[in-house]
Amino acid sequence: MLAGLFGSRTFLDPDIEEWHLGTWGVLTERFGAELSLAETPLALPTRDFFPPTDQTGHGKALHVFGCVRSILKMTEADWPCRLEAQPRRMTGERVSEFVAIGGGSDPDGTFRIEAGEAVITYAPDLLDDPMSLVATLAHEMAHYLLAAESDLVEDETHELMTDLAVAYAGLGVFGANAAFSFEQHGDAFSQGWRSRSSGYLSPRSWAFALAVFGELRGDDRGMETYLKPGIEGLRRQAVKYLRKNPELLTGLRPAG
Repeated sequence: MLAGLFGSRTFLDPDIEEWHLGTWGVLTERFGAELSLAETPLALPTRDFFPPTDQTGHGKALHVFGCVRSILKMTEADWPCRLEAQPRRMTGERVSEFVAIGGGSDPDGTFRIEAGEAVITYAPDLLDDPMSLVATLAHEMAHYLLAAESDLVEDETHELMTDLAVAYAGLGVFGANAAFSFEQHGDAFSQGWRSRSSGYLSPRSWAFALAVFGELRGDDRGMETYLKPGIEGLRRQAVKYLRKNPELLTGLRPAG
């Protein structure tokens, strides 16, 4: 009732929503020529984007990395980059004889420039979680994309902008699904819970980003099939909100 009296509520906190839409404008202005939103496909966890491979270990990571690079159109010739595995990390902190709680603070991936070459690292345990592996590699490559834009790199919202660049580049389904996961595990000797967060945007922000991407493209390519139910529910709410407020996307739609 109050919403009816005082106008419609925003989907996100007003300041955050303003930042989202403003950042879409910045990304379009800076990278529209290289990554035209009108031509950017929505990458999905299918064979079309990620052909199967017999590779294991680091070879598998290199295969997935090659697929991510192809989606982003960031070729080795123009974007020299080296992929390295991090030391294997310990997970599953035991708090009693029979209970363990997992979920550490070690990063899933890192990015740095070394002697003119980008170096990206990934946590080896991500090889057992392809969705998170793709999300991590996409996030680190988005760092590379933004690296030449000094004002964006120095911005205090840089990490958030990097996540949004992943959505802008068509890999948002992976980032959204990896945003947060929580699962119970156990065996005959112990039980526990494992949580993992990936990236910096909240699940609600990811849902909004996916809704913006789909509305600007005029096609969501059936992403609902591949999104976690919680994320998909939020995305549908965001789509409904954007369609009730079309002026929010004025000036962001691809020309033509």
